[in-house]
Amino acid sequence: MAYLTGYYENFVDEKGRVIMPKELKELMGSDLVLTHGLDECVYVLTRESWMELQGKLAKMPMSKGRGITHFFNTYKKDVSPDKQGRIQISCDLRRIAAIEGKAVIVGNGNRAEIWNPERFAEMEARLDTASIVAAMDELEF
Repeated sequence: MAYLTGYYENFVDEKGRVIMPKELKELMGSDLVLTHGLDECVYVLTRESWMELQGKLAKMPMSKGRGITHFFNTYKKDVSPDKQGRIQISCDLRRIAAIEGKAVIVGNGNRAEIWNPERFAEMEARLDTASIVAAMDELEF
């Protein structure tokens, strides 16, 4: 799978449907998984990425993995874009991510993320150059 990037804003209709950006949809295909994301957003994964995550979780000792397994698996939903390119975000995931009316969709490596616009802006504001530079140094980049 290609590396997902980009920033998009879309409306979420009253049924919780949002149009997946064409660029991301073309790279991800139609067999998608939605789940609880870190930082209270919604992760959109391909079936392949979902199975890779599940394989990694299965290798963890139960004592360490039970919480993270619960985090990702409890609200997991299988979705496919409809003819208009919309995906349905479940009520539970919309509640967790506070998504209503508008959403920010970003490509982030092996996944897309759907955010409440205010939460996304807050997350971006917490990013500081010094921590990014430190991480880049650690990667020897």
